[in-house]
Amino acid sequence: MRKLISYIVLLLILINCNSSVKSGDSTLNEKVPYKEAKNYFVKNNIDAVIDSPKFETQQEFDKVFGMATTMRENGKPTPIDFSKEFVVAQIEDPSTQSIELKPVSIRKNSNVLEIKYKRIAGENQSYTTQTAMILIIDRKSEGDINFVEVQ
Repeated sequence: MRKLISYIVLLLILINCNSSVKSGDSTLNEKVPYKEAKNYFVKNNIDAVIDSPKFETQQEFDKVFGMATTMRENGKPTPIDFSKEFVVAQIEDPSTQSIELKPVSIRKNSNVLEIKYKRIAGENQSYTTQTAMILIIDRKSEGDINFVEVQ
């Protein structure tokens, strides 16, 4: 009789432990889709590090970035709908070296968006530029931002 009760208690403990594990939790290492914003530039009045790499309104975005429309095909800035999307940006310090930032992936782990990117340094230039990588993400994927440079 004691063995039977022991087995039942053990079985109840195992069932209880198993029920606390969420199967198929979609917030663990979930791949997040994004678009890369083109034809924007960092305004000259931005010489210090910005407070947050996340921009949730057009007004916040316009304080840091300007539109760089060109005459060529696809010369218009990428449209951003801040009612459905938000923007994250990695901004480099001003430099005379040519720098390119390329997104690798965005994954959501709990409430953190881990944005992996490559930094490719090029040749020296005779002028100073401030490179930025601007990514547009759907509001469904909101979370804290963590940029990770990969090799």
